[in-house]
Amino acid sequence: MTDIEDGVGIIQLNHPEKRNALGWALHYELIHAFDSFAEDEDVAAVLLVGNEDFFCAGWSLDILQDTSDSERTRFVDLALKLMTTIYDYGKPTVAAVAGVAPGYGMDLANMCDITVASDNAAFGSSQAKYAMNGFYHGMLRKVGAQRARRMLFTGDPIDAQEAYRVGLVDELVPAGTVYEGGLRLAKHIAESGAELTTVLKQVALRAGNMGHVEATAYELRVTADLVQRGLFTRKLAEGLEHLRSGKSKATERLRS
Repeated sequence: MTDIEDGVGIIQLNHPEKRNALGWALHYELIHAFDSFAEDEDVAAVLLVGNEDFFCAGWSLDILQDTSDSERTRFVDLALKLMTTIYDYGKPTVAAVAGVAPGYGMDLANMCDITVASDNAAFGSSQAKYAMNGFYHGMLRKVGAQRARRMLFTGDPIDAQEAYRVGLVDELVPAGTVYEGGLRLAKHIAESGAELTTVLKQVALRAGNMGHVEATAYELRVTADLVQRGLFTRKLAEGLEHLRSGKSKATERLRS
């Protein structure tokens, strides 16, 4: 299911009969949904969400049990396409996770830039329990190496509070409100508009893979480009108007 609200492209997993487990069809649907929002100028950020009871149960069991070796290889190739689509996506992405997110379900959330979770969520690299490997790099970019390796090696789950403590999750919300919480954050991001969020996403994708001097020079070049745009002129005028009225765009949500 897809929708657009206040600059946010919403992709909602809606296969409750399989707890949103990812088979062939859902992979294709997700890739198509992300692609459809990629060039849409009305979409500045994307929210990926399940429901208030579960996010995604991982790979569909029929893929693991009822397919030939060649079919499983094709499925892995399709999974790679989905994961790189999200990982390298040109706009900010938010995952909103409720309930247990095992294995590939957690990996799907880790491909997104930011994860919001309900306080009933749990995460685990459970592939190790079935002689498979979880996706280490996705964990590593959000938590430290020791925790990522512990999760990879043991497959043991962690609850929402621990996920928040170690940085796998950026924000916790009460159970039953994960859609609302994820959408609220995505709307905050989308306020900047697609022109700016696509630039900022490129910075996030590139700068972390550079040396510190190269990254600083690159980010200053981005700044030089942005201050030449009409968007900067408009935003600056809006900010100054707020300051004259005794308010600040920079701290408005801090006060709230």
